[in-house]
Amino acid sequence: MSVETIFKIALHPFVRESIASLRDMTSRQGQAGAPFMDQADRFTFRGYAVCAEIRGSLEGAIVMHHHLDTAVAIGNDVAHSMLGDMHEHTEVDEELGKALAEWGNTIVGRATDFLGKHSLGFNFSAPVFTTKLDELRPYFSGVKRVITVPIQVNGIGEYHFHLLVRGGSYEALEHARMQQPQSELSSLAEAKDKPGAIAVANTGERPLPFESQILLVDDSVLIRRAIRGFLNELGYGDIIEAQDGVEAVELVDEGGIDFVIMDVVMTHMNGDEALSLIRDSSPSLPVVMLSSVTDEMVVDEFVKKGISGFIFKPLNQETGPGILRECLKV
Repeated sequence: MSVETIFKIALHPFVRESIASLRDMTSRQGQAGAPFMDQADRFTFRGYAVCAEIRGSLEGAIVMHHHLDTAVAIGNDVAHSMLGDMHEHTEVDEELGKALAEWGNTIVGRATDFLGKHSLGFNFSAPVFTTKLDELRPYFSGVKRVITVPIQVNGIGEYHFHLLVRGGSYEALEHARMQQPQSELSSLAEAKDKPGAIAVANTGERPLPFESQILLVDDSVLIRRAIRGFLNELGYGDIIEAQDGVEAVELVDEGGIDFVIMDVVMTHMNGDEALSLIRDSSPSLPVVMLSSVTDEMVVDEFVKKGISGFIFKPLNQETGPGILRECLKV
């Protein structure tokens, strides 16, 4: 199977989504270079990487690889965009790590969701973020082929995507590719872009009173911090937080919650399961869902459960307050 074929199937969605996320979360522009065959034994660790294992008809890993100074610059931009935090970090500390994780999770989430729709016979593990060479080495174990794509970022430098191929059933992968419309696999640039937008509007007419208690549910500390800031800017001060669906259900059951803003994909319990349980005890409680995955089928399933809105992430200082204002009708 050619480099171009494997690139279009497995790697292109990650490249494309990283460029889109640069635009949406840092306001910077990125350009992808041509994919080329690389050599695993010549790999030099540059200081920061995001890694995910690939299993199934394609066996290997996907690695997004940065120089440390590139990672710091992108992390600072994400923090500025989401939090208005103008502090310039000089290393990948805990705070900057959260910003980089949010950017990386958005890229991996969008790309794997796209690939998952097409039954290509392989899937990805959750992303791992590392600044240590020893933690990166296992991903290169047994690798036979490396396909690399450089990404140039205006004003910062560059980063690289590496598709590490250990093996797999190329016949099955090729068969799966042939079952899909070529335009869907090779022209992802034509896919709908709806980040930072309202996918489903709140059809209610009454504004949420400013003294209302709002439950904010997301496993990302950065997202919770950003949205809390947007809500404070709008005039809401009674905000409680949960990091997963389990905590959210418990807090709703305790009573007193007037409005819920909840992520879809979380650890321990996702938003769909949490919403079903919340509906059992509080059928009329307004719930707005958040997701970085722009999947209309996912949105439709939540609409059937009676949500009061659906927002596509990421949200930033420019878009966040206005989107939440519309959802809360204030």
